[in-house]
Amino acid sequence: MGLGKTRGMMHFMPTTRLDDLGRETTFEELHSRLHLHPREAELRDFEPRPNGPPPARLRIIDGGIDGSGDTDTGKGPYVVLVDGPLKTSGHLDLWTYEYLPGLVIVRGDLQARTLSFGNGARVFVEGSVFVDDWLFGRYGDHNAVLSAKGELRARASFLDVHTFLYADGGVRSLLYASRAGWETLEPDIANEGEGDGKDFFDPAVLDRYGDLDFKRAIQAAREGRPLFLPGVEERFPARLTSRNTK
Repeated sequence: MGLGKTRGMMHFMPTTRLDDLGRETTFEELHSRLHLHPREAELRDFEPRPNGPPPARLRIIDGGIDGSGDTDTGKGPYVVLVDGPLKTSGHLDLWTYEYLPGLVIVRGDLQARTLSFGNGARVFVEGSVFVDDWLFGRYGDHNAVLSAKGELRARASFLDVHTFLYADGGVRSLLYASRAGWETLEPDIANEGEGDGKDFFDPAVLDRYGDLDFKRAIQAAREGRPLFLPGVEERFPARLTSRNTK
């Protein structure tokens, strides 16, 4: 996984920028590739217009990605069409700076050891999402979303009160999220900002109010440190079953 330990510290291979990979493209080619695709309309948010966002980086990655180490994105705006699967053995961080838009379309499965998405990043996967360990989503009020046509599997998924994920094939994961997220799905651990994180999470990933601190939790996940207290995951057997996210 590109990891090594020296004197108790964990070191990472250099991070790969997703929006540096592949080749530069144009809106015309993206519209051609995505003609009649349900996400073609998303391109309008990036096309030049008065008082619109800065010019977007437009990339096509033909054949998909099979990488090692960590992968992230720049501040945005960007559009990345991965024409195949996206696989990385490290941490995958899909984000933008504040309200800048970002769009990632994966025409295959997405696989990562750990995954985080947030701010203006909108991620659409035509296959399934497989995360070996932890998945994080933040700042959905900035437009962030993760959606898969297949299933989504992760050891646990941690979502702030504004952020949600969807999988047409169902989700198999312990869910820490707001109760307001889905019509048919109740999270295993409700994220309501009530200071009850001490009942579930390792003290090292809590904020001063006793709730999960996402920044600390993501860092712990990348370093392979525990997030839950011993025995917590086993209290939620539904995490192993497929659940509808509608």
